[in-house]
Amino acid sequence: MDLLTSDFGGFEAVDTQGAWQDLEEVLGMLPLYLKHSDQAGRAGTYIFDPVGTNDAIKNALSQRGWGTNIPIPADLAGLGTDVDYGKSGVIAEGQFSNYPFFFNNVFRTHIFHKSRIEFPTIGAVHAAVVITKARLFPASNSTLYYEQALKQMNFLIGIGAIEMPVRLVGLTVPVGAEVDAVFTRYHTPRYSRTVVERGPVRCVLRPPRILDGRSRIEIVAEGN
Repeated sequence: MDLLTSDFGGFEAVDTQGAWQDLEEVLGMLPLYLKHSDQAGRAGTYIFDPVGTNDAIKNALSQRGWGTNIPIPADLAGLGTDVDYGKSGVIAEGQFSNYPFFFNNVFRTHIFHKSRIEFPTIGAVHAAVVITKARLFPASNSTLYYEQALKQMNFLIGIGAIEMPVRLVGLTVPVGAEVDAVFTRYHTPRYSRTVVERGPVRCVLRPPRILDGRSRIEIVAEGN
């Protein structure tokens, strides 16, 4: 995958002790994960697969010594059960679900940073990375995309709500390219994490029919 990045709160000056390099390499080698849509009028078309993507990131980072699904201390249980991945002072969150969850990820990480809470494999939190997808991907309704998260971060920084180093990352692909992707069929298309089958598929990433900066690419399997 190709990466879009935006930095806030001086992230570029933080010594991540190799954590960012790990993330950059893992995300750069990540294939495009796809599933079928079940939305009316789009059923059976290829869309971005958040479950497959998140699992692939988690597995690759775990092999590099990152903690995954790291429990949040019991006295802060109101902020959630765990953080996605972390190492060497860096919390990373894969945020591919509905867009309001972005605020939860950013605010709670800000609290961890300010409170100097220590996590296994992370220690005290010095910086955060939030990973999402670019707008160009067809995806489930109301899921977060990079361009939207960028506007939200600029707003939060502008009002002084967030005061910590954050790097926002958007996964993207070259429009018009042919790529090897990974397709997963789940037990039920919308919410299931139970894999029925998973395998490679060669895809063409067709440009949007309307070049308005808002329309999505069309993902077509070769031979279809």
